[in-house]
Amino acid sequence: MSGKNTMTRDAMLFLPAKIIEGLLIIACSSLYTHLFLKSTVGTFNFVNFNVQIAYLVLAGWMANAATRYVGEEYHKDQGRGLFSTVATIYMIICGAVAVFCCVAAAVTRDPLYLGFMVMFFSYTIFQILNSALIQLGRMKASIVLSLTSAVLKLAVAYALVYGMNNPASPFPAIAANTVADGIAGIGAVVALSLPVVVRLQFFSKELFRKFLKYGLPLMGVSISVALLNQIDKYLVVGFFNMDVYGIYSSNNSISSGLFTMISVGIMRGVYPAVLRGWREGGQAAAKPLLDQGVRLYLLIAVPAVAGLAAVSLPMSQLLFDVTKGYDIGAPVIAYTALAMLFMGLTEYANKAYELEQSTGHVLQNSAIAAVIKVVSSIILLQTVGFVGGAIGSVVAFASYFIITCLRVRRRFLFRVPMLRLVRIVGSAVLCGAAAYGCTLLPIANVLRLALAVFSGAAVYACAIILSGEGREEFHAVMRKIRR
Repeated sequence: MSGKNTMTRDAMLFLPAKIIEGLLIIACSSLYTHLFLKSTVGTFNFVNFNVQIAYLVLAGWMANAATRYVGEEYHKDQGRGLFSTVATIYMIICGAVAVFCCVAAAVTRDPLYLGFMVMFFSYTIFQILNSALIQLGRMKASIVLSLTSAVLKLAVAYALVYGMNNPASPFPAIAANTVADGIAGIGAVVALSLPVVVRLQFFSKELFRKFLKYGLPLMGVSISVALLNQIDKYLVVGFFNMDVYGIYSSNNSISSGLFTMISVGIMRGVYPAVLRGWREGGQAAAKPLLDQGVRLYLLIAVPAVAGLAAVSLPMSQLLFDVTKGYDIGAPVIAYTALAMLFMGLTEYANKAYELEQSTGHVLQNSAIAAVIKVVSSIILLQTVGFVGGAIGSVVAFASYFIITCLRVRRRFLFRVPMLRLVRIVGSAVLCGAAAYGCTLLPIANVLRLALAVFSGAAVYACAIILSGEGREEFHAVMRKIRR
């Protein structure tokens, strides 16, 4: 089987599972708005995204380095040196976080620091080990564990909220996320046979130096990307309050959750193939695979933007508690989707830097975009209200994509022929138009939304197949069904 076919197969294997995972995350957000006070929703979301930022800043450099080298190291000694080194670094990071959070909780008498601590422990271990599973080809294990985590976040939160009967406390949601990622993390430990291979005495100074050389520039990247992803949320909290942030973050979570799963689902099929191609044949072998990966991403992501923009209002009204005013944040769904589209494209543009281990350039580009994000978000929040935070994200990620493309093309940049791009965008516009038309029908909101989703998907499928762009994927699906 060719590299392109293998990559497409892996991406199509991951994508449905990741979309399901994204829908479960959206279901969690919906549940929280119905069970908690708006300020409680805001508080939990604030803790949750701070955990993600702390992961990016403190552990992201090591996670990226481990992902980059796990394939090579696993063939040497079944990952003994690499995983022992990763485990040692992970424990040091967790120890530092534990000291900080325990001291902060004692001084401020705020138990949220302890909730943050345990969420960080479980989130970090699963993120690191799940990436290793992907690079080692353990696709099914990764899918099962990811879906298990998403289901538990929904189920445990539901059980604990009703059990504690305290809509003002964020701790049921914190406990649910800790338990879910913790169980998935333990599953990844078992799947990778870490109890057998990990020993502290196998810690490798050589690997640690390699991690630092590759990963330290990525620490700056992580900080810049964290600002790019999250500074709008800090600013919304600063300019407004937790009630407004609850509205903003809940609507934001629809697009960010779904797009993260789309991007991750496709990238986890694409990147291992691109990395293998780079090791075996350099740029000549890797670039065609990267081109194909971008095409796959656009085939899914562009209609997703059009569809989410078209149904943003009825979706917000259906998912969230309308009596609490969550639907006024519906435009955030559309703007966040567009921002996430540019973010995903930039990840593909950055692959040339990553493959050549020139991560310093990623730091420069992301830092410039972060400054643009801060300035544009402040201006827009003051002029158009809290929705300006999402518009600022569009400005920043579009700028990041353009800056990266202009600079990275000196090495190599993915290429999508104009005809392919026109077919995809044209089909997506038809998808959005059909979906939006259904939202105007004088019927119940849930029926409007269901009809809009079905009509948009059907129109896009017909348009992309008739244009010839999706014909290959269509025939592949039909062959699979016939088997």
